[in-house]
Amino acid sequence: MSRNKYPEETVNLILDVSQRLFIENGYDNTTIQDIIDELGGLTKGAIYHHFSSKQDILDAVIERLFAKNTLSASWRKIQSDTGITGGEKLKRMLAAALTDEQEQQFRKLGVHLQNMPQMLSDLVLRSVNDIAPNAFEPVIEEGVRDGSLSVMFPKQAAEAVSLIANIWINPLVFPVDNEELKAKFEFICGITKSFGLDISDIYPLLDKMNSDINL
Repeated sequence: MSRNKYPEETVNLILDVSQRLFIENGYDNTTIQDIIDELGGLTKGAIYHHFSSKQDILDAVIERLFAKNTLSASWRKIQSDTGITGGEKLKRMLAAALTDEQEQQFRKLGVHLQNMPQMLSDLVLRSVNDIAPNAFEPVIEEGVRDGSLSVMFPKQAAEAVSLIANIWINPLVFPVDNEELKAKFEFICGITKSFGLDISDIYPLLDKMNSDINL
């Protein structure tokens, strides 16, 4: 058998098909055979030459989705805006997270992070060790300085915001119906109002996030 001269094209084809099927049918409802059936003649051996399992394919799909990291770019743009307060920056960053195209694609994959402990653990650690100090903490500190926020502990507040946004209201971690999501959001609004930030106007974005994955 001749060698595949274009392995990168094969990998991209597998990922393109897999991503589409994961979004259309959900990760759990997509089998390796479903993927093979859509590959136009490629065999199971071709898949297993590049990927060891369906989970391995999912990991590669997610890695490719976030390769450009558009949300971080959006956050940096918001952070650098000198015409708005720190409090407004925080609200816009939360809104951006709910509408970012890559985040939406990730949610539509139909993964359930409670069944993927390593991915869930990575998300928790990234929320505290990366997102909180590099994204949320600087704008909270800015909000304290400009008077738009009243926060005694910016570092801890940033970690709490990050964990709430990425874990507690993440429908891939805790699937809930819209009523429960509304109750969670109203509770969050109470928390943010206590330090001077009203985020109630971004509720429709949160509601859309939940409906996007057909809960």
